Amino acid sequence: MMGSMGLMMLFALFALFALIAAAVYVGVRLARGTGSDESARSVLDRRFAAGELSAEEYYERESALRSAAPASGKGGRGLAGG
Repeated sequence: MMGSMGLMMLFALFALFALIAAAVYVGVRLARGTGSDESARSVLDRRFAAGELSAEEYYERESALRSAAPASGKGGRGLAGG
C-alpha cells in the first residue's frame, strides 16, 4: 500500500513539473512572438510605404539585402561583414 502511494506522489510531482515547464515554454514563445513569414524585403517595402524610412535609407538597405549571401551559405559574408 505504501509503495503505490509513493508512486502516485512521484507521478503527481512529475505531472506538476511538466505542467510548469509547459507554462514557461508557452510564456516564452508568446513573449518572443512566433514570428511571421514576412520576408526582409517585404518588411523594408512596408516600412518605406508607411514613411518610416527615407528614400536614401530604403535604397541603402535594399542594396544590402541584394548583396547579402544566399541562405545556402555559399559565397560572400552578407550583412555580417567583417
